[in-house]
Amino acid sequence: MSTPLVSFCIPTYNRSRYLDSLLYSLTDHLAEFPYSYEVFVSDNASDDETPAIVQAYQERLPLRYVRHAENRGGRANYQYMMANALGRYVIYIADDDGVMGHRVAEVIAAMEANPDVGIAYAPWKLLDLVADRDQGQFYWQDRDIKVDKGDYRRLLDTLLQYGIFPEIYVCRRELLQRVMPRIHEQAYYAFVHASEFVQHAQVLFMAQPYYVSVTNYFADHQRIQGGNEEAETAWDRYRGGLEYVLGRALPLMQDADRIGYLQRIQDLIAQRIAVAVRLRLANNRDPVETYYLAYRLKAMGKAQILPMNLDALRAAAALGFLMQDPELNRDARTLVLLGQFEPVLRSYIEARAPLPTVFANSPSELPPLDAGMLVLIRAPYQAANLPASQGARLVSEDALMQKFVG
Repeated sequence: MSTPLVSFCIPTYNRSRYLDSLLYSLTDHLAEFPYSYEVFVSDNASDDETPAIVQAYQERLPLRYVRHAENRGGRANYQYMMANALGRYVIYIADDDGVMGHRVAEVIAAMEANPDVGIAYAPWKLLDLVADRDQGQFYWQDRDIKVDKGDYRRLLDTLLQYGIFPEIYVCRRELLQRVMPRIHEQAYYAFVHASEFVQHAQVLFMAQPYYVSVTNYFADHQRIQGGNEEAETAWDRYRGGLEYVLGRALPLMQDADRIGYLQRIQDLIAQRIAVAVRLRLANNRDPVETYYLAYRLKAMGKAQILPMNLDALRAAAALGFLMQDPELNRDARTLVLLGQFEPVLRSYIEARAPLPTVFANSPSELPPLDAGMLVLIRAPYQAANLPASQGARLVSEDALMQKFVG
């Protein structure tokens, strides 16, 4: 194979079904690609059908396949690809996503015409393949934006103005090898990398996407969306990455400007926390942890952007605490709920309670209480209204709601 202009880099591990679909799509989307290219697959010691899948496309795509003898870990495999790509331009593709070949060609043409541009970022489309539904794109810009080498303030302005997460890009190989981008825990990698790239070259933020993130691939199988998992927990890393960019921009601003940027960073983080709460609710995460996360928005003065009223979140937290706390549930065999509980709330409790549940509208409907029972008492009833309990553990709803304040 002659040296290609473009390297499409695909790290993979035990996802042969997705890789097959991706390679098939590339035979279509790159059929009229006007530049020489390689499809570089780095297999992290898969023990599924990955080698056979790659072999099946050897005559249909200019494939280069490396299979590691042992699993190097996802980060090391990614870094290996970036260091060993052959093309002048390097493009990452997750093994369960895709690209639009004509748009990639437009990005390459723009970079060929602007040799000072070292890297071109772009938003990405969201596509549900099962429903054949375009779900829009992740962040929007109204125009292409070029950030000059060393202009960290312009970089930070651009990231904050458009809510850009600079994850998808076409980069010159020599810039990648010079910067050596890595992933660390304290600051979000994409923001850090953008500042490292702008240290050495112009950075272009393009308005139109070339990358396609597939949100739903097969009707019979749902894989974990790594991006969604990260969005549930990464808000402090996002803050760390943006503050890192701000730190690099400080020589270009006054202290009042610094304070203003910190507020803008805070506003963006508040939006991401609201997204995290929404995802946690959709994925039935621990309601106690969700409540404490949501309460941070109250401290920021942003409770109004929560996807659910804070009172509803605290009620869910109280019930979650009741049903999950090891000490409250020690030796418990039955959860008894005394008082009027709406049908929707009953269904919610029954679906989540780890113990058999008994509902009693009044004390007269209670079963004989014993040491194997955890009893939630709802107003207007109190412990004094109950018959002798023989060791049952009694908890008032009021006490739980006082723990999880509004």
